[in-house]
Amino acid sequence: MILHLDLDAFFAAVEQRDKPSLRGKPVIVGGTGGRGVVATASYEARVFGARSAMPTSEARRKCPAGTAFLAGRFGAYRASSAVVMELLRELSDLVEQVSIDEAYVHLAAADHDLSAAGLTALGKDLQSRVTEATGGLTAAVGIASSKMMAKIASELDKPGGQCDRARQ
Repeated sequence: MILHLDLDAFFAAVEQRDKPSLRGKPVIVGGTGGRGVVATASYEARVFGARSAMPTSEARRKCPAGTAFLAGRFGAYRASSAVVMELLRELSDLVEQVSIDEAYVHLAAADHDLSAAGLTALGKDLQSRVTEATGGLTAAVGIASSKMMAKIASELDKPGGQCDRARQ
């Protein structure tokens, strides 16, 4: 069984957590210059069509006045990521971090209840622990019998959802 965890709109969520004035507002993190690229768009910015890998100039056209365009604070992102990755290592010695905000956990390498109910409880508990340990960040979790299916499952209920495809 594989668990895939993906932190929701990670860079923007860290900014909103650390700067309460940004909560509930559109936030774009990435290159702020004329040739910049969006690294992350908050869910509030996504409503207007902003998304990662989009030129910042296009995001500026799509998003309303008052949208925060930030260059990013990678030290803060690394620190939050380290907290989450440590939580994942508590689940299993086999953690495959694929980016600063995303990882696979091989659950069969540890002693877990791999029943459908056990996996659902494990995922929900992990989500709660991530939110508590990071001061409010949320994550989508997918659990399945392969990495590909776990990744697809985590994408099905974003933000902050959980989808178990292991026994379905």
